[in-house]
Amino acid sequence: MDQELQKLIHQLQAEECPRTVLNRVAQRISREKTPAHSLRSSLACVVSIACLLGVVSVWQWQTRRESQRVAAERAGAQAKADRALVVQQTQEAFGCISHALLRAAVHTENALLKEAMPPLRNGFQIVKTKVTDPI
Repeated sequence: MDQELQKLIHQLQAEECPRTVLNRVAQRISREKTPAHSLRSSLACVVSIACLLGVVSVWQWQTRRESQRVAAERAGAQAKADRALVVQQTQEAFGCISHALLRAAVHTENALLKEAMPPLRNGFQIVKTKVTDPI
């Protein structure tokens, strides 16, 4: 059997195919090989693009997170500054109110002592003298 196989191989090697058949076979072989190679390169390209997109999205996520943290710190600092300003303005407002109340109290005291008390005292003296000295 081995000799027959060797003989068949030798005959096939000696035989020649027309050039068009060889061209068709070569084209068919190249067509069948290209999709496998193309598929591999396409798959490699898709995987590399997916990795690149993953890296970019993680990088953007970290950048966004960092900017949010900085914005929160700034907002906190701004809120503290606003609170301090509100406290200062409130103290100034209470100072103005207390000053106005003190001025009003002094004015009221002066008005009572200088304008209202003498007529009341005189009226009280008149009543007192009338009650003690009957008519």
